Amino acid sequence: MPKSNRKSDLPSKHCPWLVYCNDRKQIFCSLSQPHKIYRKKIPALFGDSLIVAHSSGWFLLSDQEDTLFSLWNPTISNSSLIHLPPLSFNPTPKIKHYLLSSPPGDPDCKVLLFDNGSITLIRPQAPHNKEWTQIEYAKSSKGCLEKCVSCKGKLYGYTSYKGHHHQLVTFNVDKGNNNNLDIEFLCCMPEMRTLSTVGTLWVECFKWLIECCGELLFVYVVLDGSKTISEVNAFKLDFEKMIWRRAENLMGQAVFLDAVGASSFDPAFEKGLEGDSIYFTDLDYKGLLYSFNVTNGCLSVTLPRPNLPSPWSSPMIFVPPHVWLSRDSTLPTGREEQGEIFGEKEDKSTAEIVQVQETSFLDIPLDSLVIIADCLNLFGYLNFRATCRDFRLIPKLQHTQALQRFKTCYSSSPPPPMWLLLSVNDRTAFKFVDPIHGTSFLMSVPESLKGNVVCYSKNGWLLMSDGKSSMSFLNPFTEEIIKLPTLRIKHSASSYAMSFSSLPTSPDCIVVGFVGISTTAAKSELEIIATIMEEDYEWSVYSVHQNSKSWSNNRSSPLFYKRAFTLLNLEGRLSFCRYEPEDDDFEEDLSWDMPEILKVPCSSFHQNFLLECDGKLMSIFVGEMGKWLQVYSLHYAPIRWEKVESIGNYVIYVSRSSSVAIEARIMGTNNRIYFPRFRDNNILYYSLETKKFHLDGQGTVKNFYNTKEPLLATWIQPVCS
Repeated sequence: MPKSNRKSDLPSKHCPWLVYCNDRKQIFCSLSQPHKIYRKKIPALFGDSLIVAHSSGWFLLSDQEDTLFSLWNPTISNSSLIHLPPLSFNPTPKIKHYLLSSPPGDPDCKVLLFDNGSITLIRPQAPHNKEWTQIEYAKSSKGCLEKCVSCKGKLYGYTSYKGHHHQLVTFNVDKGNNNNLDIEFLCCMPEMRTLSTVGTLWVECFKWLIECCGELLFVYVVLDGSKTISEVNAFKLDFEKMIWRRAENLMGQAVFLDAVGASSFDPAFEKGLEGDSIYFTDLDYKGLLYSFNVTNGCLSVTLPRPNLPSPWSSPMIFVPPHVWLSRDSTLPTGREEQGEIFGEKEDKSTAEIVQVQETSFLDIPLDSLVIIADCLNLFGYLNFRATCRDFRLIPKLQHTQALQRFKTCYSSSPPPPMWLLLSVNDRTAFKFVDPIHGTSFLMSVPESLKGNVVCYSKNGWLLMSDGKSSMSFLNPFTEEIIKLPTLRIKHSASSYAMSFSSLPTSPDCIVVGFVGISTTAAKSELEIIATIMEEDYEWSVYSVHQNSKSWSNNRSSPLFYKRAFTLLNLEGRLSFCRYEPEDDDFEEDLSWDMPEILKVPCSSFHQNFLLECDGKLMSIFVGEMGKWLQVYSLHYAPIRWEKVESIGNYVIYVSRSSSVAIEARIMGTNNRIYFPRFRDNNILYYSLETKKFHLDGQGTVKNFYNTKEPLLATWIQPVCS
């Protein structure tokens, strides 16, 4: 274990730290040097002292009985410990959450303790730190205050009101009237609903209210049935209109969230941190550090420390006080071009040097390069721009230009076999990425489908949902839209794992969705919605009851294979939903089967995918964070999974909303499995020949750590029919 030569050495004071605690030791880990850890013995954290809140470099400590509190700053010394008077109310408040409004040096600093019906507070700054005050509020009519935060000198929180949605409120503890708290209701909180690309019902949802650069943010993170993060959503309050808007950036800041608080930091002070990103820790208690970039919708995972002996607490993120920015600080804004997700931040000074040291192809002037590019088809144009830095001066294609070039070139030259499609700019645009060459272009989403999420992709068509009751088909290359009937169901449309059998323009196209519902501790129910694309079609709904928890959720999209929709659940169990038309009753034509004799081929997997390859049904199982990968093929008589070592001349593309295998058209790309993950401009793939993950130009990688995963991504075949 690396140790410092200086006894008092701690990580860089100009960067946030991770702090791990047990009853005798603390470990500090700088986010700028994530593989170095510093063991400390801090008397302030000995015994039963717990960190329950933090603000601007200060920790609020409590004993396990919530009666003794103190304030402590680890960057000063142990003498910085400020003991607060004992809490002596009878009965002792059952505290739900804690708030340190500002550092003790602030004359307006308050320590607030929230229970189900009152706020207990004290002002640590002398001469006010003599006793605690308790203020009650009418919880019967206003609900309980949650996730309170200080912003612009005011206190905010949210609460439910008379059974309605959560309401954002502000309250003033300095103007309590006869020990009753006046609460002002401001607006409804954002509606929390899943928008993941594969249907899932929420298992857990973590929420924060955050002050950042004088703005009020609301962030919620959704975990699915496998305890995997499926969504991160960030909203910013418009103080003028008092409405929440989805955050397009975080004012260039990095926002840090943990179990007891939130803070922000300007990444310009330290390398290794990304602006407009949300960092959070250990929602699944695996010692991981996550970062989510709100401008591009990408999630990254790092393992910031070596394995530590148990027991250690979930880490806190601690921002030292002297890098805390005041409310009046002038801060950089976020990037203007939200569609660029591959981190292409060009340093202007570097660009100028490159232009001096490198010459353009045959020294052709830019005007001439534009004329040459205009003679190329869509894919030639994109590859021409990607040739070198100088050629990127050629203007990017707009949506209508790209679409027209695609239609023109489709019949004359074959397009790339598959593109990675990303929903960007708050789901108002698509970004298409060629996984082989790294070229990309943006295309606007049709106005009527902006904000919709892609549920499934097949044969160039996208099945899209507004997350509530509306679903539509879209061919982004022809701009054709086919509306589906309104869903009249108890769950939102995005809760269902969707699939369809054939081209939506075909009258025998079947659209099916599946969602698992836990009914008791030992039983579950699979609800199926289905419709057929014929005249006057409507949705049919029916349920399948299971004597197990098998269908509490799923993470891979269904597949239509040999007249049956096949599914892999969280446990790796395979099942079939067959449609055999016999009469006019659509529900009677559907049958459900889960072969009991078919064994799950492997255990302790993290992801699974289902697809058809060379006429065979195949499954892919991936270990946690890509630590291993196995491919299987389904065989019959008797039914069984058999391990696959090679897929020959095929290449596979997997994602939560589409997985497909096609014959390799480009030499050297066969026997690969492409994932919707990248580092820099390179898409991650697994080679069945080397049995390793690769990034072109960067060699092999061991696992998924430090790669970026767009949470709203799918594969699409660029076809124009």
